[in-house]
Amino acid sequence: MIKYLTSILFFLMIGFNLQVAAQEYHFVPQPESVSFSGDAFVLDKNTKVVVPKKFQGELIPYLAEKFYSDLGLNLTYSYRNPEMGEKHILFKLDKNLAVKDEGYLLEVQPASIVVTAKNYGGLFNGFQTLHQTFPLENSGTVNVPGMTVKDSPRFGWRGIMLDVSRHFQPKEFILKHIDVLSSYKVNKFHWHLTDDQGWRIEIKKYPNLTEKGAWRADRTGVSWWQREEATAEEPKTVGGFYTQEDIKEVIAYAKVRNVEIIPEIDVPGHSKALVASYPQLFCYDEPDANFEVAVGGKAPDNAVCAGKDTTYEFLEGVIEEIAALFPSKYLHIGGDECNKSNWKKCPYCQGVKTENNLKDEEELQSYFIQRVHKIVKAQKKTMIGWDEILSGKGAPGATIMAWRRGTYTPEITAPKEGYPTVMTSYKHMYISQVQGPTFMEPEGPKVVLPLSKVYGHEPLPAELTPEEVNRVLGNEACLWGEFTPTQEHCEYMLYPRALASAEVSWSDTKVKDWKRFQTAMEASHFKRLEREQVNYAKSLFTVYASYALDELESEAYVYLNTETVGYDIFYSTNGEDPTTASTKYESDFIAAPKTLVKAGLFNKEGTLLGRVTEIRLK
Repeated sequence: MIKYLTSILFFLMIGFNLQVAAQEYHFVPQPESVSFSGDAFVLDKNTKVVVPKKFQGELIPYLAEKFYSDLGLNLTYSYRNPEMGEKHILFKLDKNLAVKDEGYLLEVQPASIVVTAKNYGGLFNGFQTLHQTFPLENSGTVNVPGMTVKDSPRFGWRGIMLDVSRHFQPKEFILKHIDVLSSYKVNKFHWHLTDDQGWRIEIKKYPNLTEKGAWRADRTGVSWWQREEATAEEPKTVGGFYTQEDIKEVIAYAKVRNVEIIPEIDVPGHSKALVASYPQLFCYDEPDANFEVAVGGKAPDNAVCAGKDTTYEFLEGVIEEIAALFPSKYLHIGGDECNKSNWKKCPYCQGVKTENNLKDEEELQSYFIQRVHKIVKAQKKTMIGWDEILSGKGAPGATIMAWRRGTYTPEITAPKEGYPTVMTSYKHMYISQVQGPTFMEPEGPKVVLPLSKVYGHEPLPAELTPEEVNRVLGNEACLWGEFTPTQEHCEYMLYPRALASAEVSWSDTKVKDWKRFQTAMEASHFKRLEREQVNYAKSLFTVYASYALDELESEAYVYLNTETVGYDIFYSTNGEDPTTASTKYESDFIAAPKTLVKAGLFNKEGTLLGRVTEIRLK
């Protein structure tokens, strides 16, 4: 009987340990499968780390830095197999492992931790999951839970785009966020390097691109869309650029972190900085044209001429240097939102249009894109463009970034027409849109894209066949830079929505769950971002308030809402900040016009989680 009761107690304790383990570790992105054993591996200074010999130059320095900075551990590193009985962490390759590329098998037992993968990316990603079990404090010893994690990415393309043309961000900022993003298994960093407001990459053949194109007149403090264009006499003090040595440093840093850097040079539109630097690329002699780098807002006369052969000769020189600099097989040429009004008046453009029997300026853009495509292919690169390059006669052989939705359906037409496609839905993945009530967020587009909407995005349209689905390379979140003038603001817009995008791109839909993700953010990942000194947004905890005014009865119906689950809204109508002693929101309520309603989100301990929302019932 005693033996029977002991067995029951033993299994109850194991079950309890498994439950605790499952609750304590909050992985993002969520792995394909996780099972806990109830035991642990004691990670301390006596642990040996073994990596494949072919990766020792990259992986050992990276691992050594992480183990020391996070845990204070100076471990022993080698490519030689551990001795019998030697406590170790083993990274090993197995080409026959039943996971996708960049997938991994993580096995934690009392005597060893083993990360098995088919390639470097898989070993790196396996470590990131292991890394998320480490405590936030520098402890020196860690009890890593016994577990088996089998994991594969849903998509091969898991991207973040950062626009540094509108507001330049220094090299150190780029390095910091490649490190953070890669820890969440993001593997593509799309670098939007040129636009109307700045040219950010050194091209040795054309030095004026950075001597003039990287700098603009200061309009700090003036709303982006209300800025007056610069004059030639004004000092140009705002801007910056990356030297080619800077670029090489970023590429090398990213390679260690399993991140591919994909450059974008935006043509034929969005090229005001280019035209300002080399006005001969403009369509025709225009005495009233302003050849200064744009300071914000709309930029007229920002398209290069599609009819001059010299345009293509110039771009060939640019593309040759970029192709030689970036090892990625991809080169992004933009192609979006081209204002073609000057093309309609340009004798060079109209001449090409007539000579090639082009029916309109859409086909002229297709002519331009196809000529640039030949230049890119000559450098043995794959051209990427925004989905506008599908217009006219398209660009066979290119890869499409499908961003538009609604009237245009490139997320469907591109893969159906045979194009490899990256989903970059502006409705779900343009994280330049504010992430809380517009009147409570920093300046930005008057569209709200909350964390829950990013997380809930499904990149694959239901209209696609299995064959067409195979043409979808993956998913990417885009942070455009019009409204991110500082590093702190840029981080605020990136996080935590970049982490939601990372899980959308990595995790199978079967393991996704908003409540689990929200809990993971609160319990672990906000603290991890704080440790990395990232200025993330807490808009998740904001209360959304709206009302309908009934003028007949002279009363207002008030509605309060939040994207979180598991918390309560309390509100006040007496002008005081709400507490848990205030009225708990259960459903819409009636209040008198001109009442000031204040509302906040509270946890079970009575702590206010976000900012108090205030709304006056006018």
